[in-house]
Amino acid sequence: MNHRMVYGPFSIRGWGWRFAMVVLIGGLQACLLGPKYQTPDSSISENWNTMTMTGDVSGLSVSVGSVPEVSWWQVFQNEELNHLIEQALERNHDLRQAGFRVLEARAIAQGAGAGLYPNVSVNGAYTRIRRSETILAAPTGGSAEGFAPPGAKFDLWNAALDLRWELDLWGRLRRSQEAFSAEAFASAENRRGIALSLISDVGQGYFILRELDEQLDIARHNLALQQDSLSIIQAKADAGLVSDLDVKRAEILVSETAAQIPELRRLRSVQQHQLEWLTGAQPNTLAIGIKPLRAVVVQPTIPIGLPADLLQRRPDIVEVEENLKAANARIGEARAYFFPTVALTGTGGFQTSEFDQWFNWASRNLSVGPSVSLPIFEGYTNMARLEVAESQYQQMLEQYKHTILNAFREVADVLTALQTRQEQLIHQQQRVASSQDARDLAEIRYRQGLVTYLDVLDAQRTVLSAELELVQTQRARLTDMVTLFKAIGGGWENEHMVQVTHQ
Repeated sequence: MNHRMVYGPFSIRGWGWRFAMVVLIGGLQACLLGPKYQTPDSSISENWNTMTMTGDVSGLSVSVGSVPEVSWWQVFQNEELNHLIEQALERNHDLRQAGFRVLEARAIAQGAGAGLYPNVSVNGAYTRIRRSETILAAPTGGSAEGFAPPGAKFDLWNAALDLRWELDLWGRLRRSQEAFSAEAFASAENRRGIALSLISDVGQGYFILRELDEQLDIARHNLALQQDSLSIIQAKADAGLVSDLDVKRAEILVSETAAQIPELRRLRSVQQHQLEWLTGAQPNTLAIGIKPLRAVVVQPTIPIGLPADLLQRRPDIVEVEENLKAANARIGEARAYFFPTVALTGTGGFQTSEFDQWFNWASRNLSVGPSVSLPIFEGYTNMARLEVAESQYQQMLEQYKHTILNAFREVADVLTALQTRQEQLIHQQQRVASSQDARDLAEIRYRQGLVTYLDVLDAQRTVLSAELELVQTQRARLTDMVTLFKAIGGGWENEHMVQVTHQ
């Protein structure tokens, strides 16, 4: 008797063939076209810190390996400023809008990966059919209508489970998901950059507000002194001891100083409105009392880290690099379009013309099999898609290098400003002290009849100008501090900070 071994679909050999196909498909799934992303060379000089830290570096120190602090604005030790920033981070509409953009980008990235998994759907349909009596050819494909005589009427009940699974053999879907994921991360960094700018704007606006308070205080103090002098001169003029010209000159000085106060009040109101807008509040709703700048001047020592720290913490640099990663992934996605698309498709369910036989086992139908689509001629579409992806990558690469260069320029500018501000403060403090002494001497010599009252007026104007300029420089150094925190993408842990106060 001859025995013949039959290998059916459930035989050992049949399952071995299927296992081999699964292994092959899995291996092909690991294929990724396109270049592997590599961080471009930033070409930053190793002695960058040394080059920027030149001249008088009072108030600055160098610290390697410092960790960025989340609430870096707290180094100014001002509870009112802390409250304003926290309120801005919670209620600012630009920041909230950026947060929703992050959620949108993450949802898009999550949806981009859906193509890696089988797409399964359930369909149900009812159709009333009448067979044509004049058709020349019978329907094909095994349809129910093909078995009905001409002119027949019948129902068709259908329930099916559809399956489609595209095999990502060349990594097109994975490259697309990689690009969308990088763009989602870039969106998050964009929000962090907006938050950093918001904090900087609130900090600078707050210090400008306190500068205006200080200038108001100085102007009112000088106005009071000038009014006292005017009263004394008026009394002397009434007694015939001085001329009316001295009285008029004193009145002019009083009017000049008094005219500055309404303008300073206007500027303060505008600045408060700006802070209220940044914090998401209605105008004139924040209770920000009068407080001179000298009451809030706390200037921390700045530890400057390595250039690599700057590249890691600046949101705009991280954002543009993530966009560069996305552009790199788009190249692989574009190249995958040159290769065949392989998918597994199938449908199975129940189909009948009798409702009571709809889910009968004899009414089942099934079709399953692979499909292959190979691009032959698409009118230069794939080549154009690849050229666009490569061009976009080069554009993002130039933007990445430009962003890095701009970041170090901003840090170098603000470091230079901080170094020179300290020297400027020393000289302006000396100027204020000297101008006050000169004013006192001019008043004494005027009472002795050695100088005219015009000399006293000039001395008083010089004092007022020197005091106002000193306040402006003190505020400018504080805003430079805030600008530096923004330029480096944040601050440092408290253990790396040394607090110093400049009066």
